[in-house]
Amino acid sequence: MLIALIAAALLAFLAGQALPKAVVASSAFWAHLVLAVGVMTLITAAMQHFVPVLTRSRGANRWMARLPFLMLATGGLALVVFAGGLDFIWISWVAALALVGVVTMLSWMRKKARLALGRPHPGLGWYVAAMACLGLGLLAAAAFPWLPAWQMELRAFHIHINLYGFIGLTAIGTLQVLMPTAANQPDANVGSRLDLDLKWALAGSILLALGQALWLPLAWLGGIFWFWVIGRMGWAWWRLHRARILAWHGAEPVLAASLIGFSGSLAGILLGLEKLTPLTIFLPGFLMPLVVGAAGQLGPVWIEAGRSMARHAQDRSRITRWNGIRALLFLTAAVLPLLGYACSGMPALTALVWFGIVFAIYLYRDKNAF
Repeated sequence: MLIALIAAALLAFLAGQALPKAVVASSAFWAHLVLAVGVMTLITAAMQHFVPVLTRSRGANRWMARLPFLMLATGGLALVVFAGGLDFIWISWVAALALVGVVTMLSWMRKKARLALGRPHPGLGWYVAAMACLGLGLLAAAAFPWLPAWQMELRAFHIHINLYGFIGLTAIGTLQVLMPTAANQPDANVGSRLDLDLKWALAGSILLALGQALWLPLAWLGGIFWFWVIGRMGWAWWRLHRARILAWHGAEPVLAASLIGFSGSLAGILLGLEKLTPLTIFLPGFLMPLVVGAAGQLGPVWIEAGRSMARHAQDRSRITRWNGIRALLFLTAAVLPLLGYACSGMPALTALVWFGIVFAIYLYRDKNAF
């Protein structure tokens, strides 16, 4: 299922990047196509894969494994609302349905932590915090039709708690472990950083969202907290994995590009630059390289866990070949809008299509992928 959802997320990114200028629809429609249909569903499924690993326990049962489809359905219903197929008041019921999924995931993760063999990996706390942030964002969305005078503030909170809370906490918590794995070079300080930095990242996410909604100095304080976290992480990466980050091939260049893109997105909103659109830097600079890097590194394992490590490495090297160039294309696409270029999305679209073709060829050759 994860491979299918990765493919769906890549298609959502392609549509969100390529179609807005050709197909008339609201910006909310395109944002929810990428974030609600693509990213929220993919993150939910990925958490169901990683949480049992972090707690050294069994995977999700067949009913829990179907929860990502509930999240997918809520994302689809949101698209119907923003396309005008349902009255706007329905957004409250869509958000309430997604909240059922959030509460279910939080309950499941708490149970997994309680039944864990030994102490759960500190990365679990990042997933719990991320899912809680998604819940806060959905509560804000549910209030849209009922508090029209506060709709701008609620919308700003909804956007930023989802981007930097739900997605940001999930991604940074995963990247802390994924980069040393991809580089095949352990980082002895990952566990302590995850333990110590979660409170700063979570507080930074909440303050950033509140600041964008109510009082900008709170956003600056939240940004400082976040830059402390990613600065410590980035310095560790540069010290340990510099050669792999600067390579032409492998997952490491695009994973490093995603961290740079996340930093640039944070700086952009604090400086008012990302008011161009909420996803101007975030989508091509952070989300796209993150999904490309994770798919390239983890795809072979998800497709066939029983294969030898040598076969996984061979498949991985084929999928991630020339990722260094893709990383440069993603970062170029994040910078060009700030310089006023109208076709700024083309480099990211090129990198995404290029990777999508390589990944599709790999899946086609592997008949057991689905």
